[in-house]
Amino acid sequence: MTRLPTDAAPLVELSRVRKAYGSHEVLKGIDLTVYPGEVVALLGSSGSGKTTLLRCVNLLEQPTSGRIVIDGAPIFDRTPDGRDNARISGRDVAAMRSRVGMVFQQFNLFPHMNVLANVMEGPRTVLRENDATNRARALDLLAKVGMADFADRMPGRLSGGQKQRVSIARALNMRPSLMLFDEPTSALDPELVGEVLNTMITLAREGMTMLVVTHELGFALEVATRVVFLDQGAIAAQGTPQEVLLHPTNERVRGFVNRFHATAELMRPLLQT
Repeated sequence: MTRLPTDAAPLVELSRVRKAYGSHEVLKGIDLTVYPGEVVALLGSSGSGKTTLLRCVNLLEQPTSGRIVIDGAPIFDRTPDGRDNARISGRDVAAMRSRVGMVFQQFNLFPHMNVLANVMEGPRTVLRENDATNRARALDLLAKVGMADFADRMPGRLSGGQKQRVSIARALNMRPSLMLFDEPTSALDPELVGEVLNTMITLAREGMTMLVVTHELGFALEVATRVVFLDQGAIAAQGTPQEVLLHPTNERVRGFVNRFHATAELMRPLLQT
């Protein structure tokens, strides 16, 4: 599964990104570059800053300082003394988010809309897209995630794994160039995890650029092009999955991945299908 970055320009560039809540600094100067086609897994213990970092990428959380560039366009650039060098308008933030899909721990489906309407809602309201075109693509995406037979079902009648697959289809319907996943399997019962990971594996194989906060170490080993390990708001290690997960040199990483082998063995039957 592992692919090396191409010679293409970076899709995401973070430089010296810091985020503090009062006196508590969650991110401590993060430098991270993601290239088109990469699958970057963000690992780390609870409270290490993974989700905050992910949310900063599309400005759901505004950094305290640092620089963020998406697809060559600076979307945030603030010096440590609070001076803004680049800060885009609310309209431009919305346009940027339409190109960056995000899948959350909780599914955030509209409970009063059926599955098909949920998937169609973004292009209808944000992009003002023709309903016939939108509907056809939404149905194709539901088929892609194995939910074509549930298009008319209401979210309340879906399992957690089904809801998450609909969430993925909904994000894909905006035709993003980047997908952000914030622990997409953490709210699922163990028997439902595989169906969501299968969908993500398909996206990875098709070349979708993905930044994934996950605790599924087997997925990170087999699917990611790079693993980034955060510890107390800083990058403690990064490299290929084999380097970081199989041959960790950092003590914190070594302690974190000591449960890896059992997780990897559970993943292998799924990944070989």
